[in-house]
Amino acid sequence: MDKPEVIAIRLNSLREALGFKQARAFCQFVGITDQAWNHYSSSRRRISLDEAMKIVNKTGVSLDWIYRGIEHILPVHLVEKLRAVRFS
Repeated sequence: MDKPEVIAIRLNSLREALGFKQARAFCQFVGITDQAWNHYSSSRRRISLDEAMKIVNKTGVSLDWIYRGIEHILPVHLVEKLRAVRFS
């Protein structure tokens, strides 16, 4: 499992890749409180399994991607969006 700092980068990249400029809209979409998201996205806390599953269920990413950065089982369109954010 990666450090909270690395997980936070992935979470923020996902939010941007899905077109959510504001964290609040993303939080509402996945069902996470703004306060909890702030802790996860700023690496103050590692995201819990329950909260990560909310993201998995709404976005199509995997727990392996959230916690370990493994991309090969992600949908191709999502990988492309994530790479576009990473290299912009």
